[in-house]
Amino acid sequence: MHKSRMIIVTGVVVALLPILGFPRAWEAFFQVVAGLAIVGISVWSTIDRKISQRAKAQMRQMRKVAPPSLDGVPDAKEEAN
Repeated sequence: MHKSRMIIVTGVVVALLPILGFPRAWEAFFQVVAGLAIVGISVWSTIDRKISQRAKAQMRQMRKVAPPSLDGVPDAKEEAN
């Protein structure tokens, strides 16, 4: 499930808690858990985004460093034969 969908589902659960008729203590507990879940998902999303940005930057750096391939140009080994 995508992170955005998890946040939406958690928000819907929080919105429905007063209607479901749980005792106050349970409702408060579920609201705290839902809030922590939303915070956790957003932190996870931020960390995931930073990791993917670093990976993309490394791939760009590797493409810059790697010499371009020269198709049709024989290698030194092939010339010796």
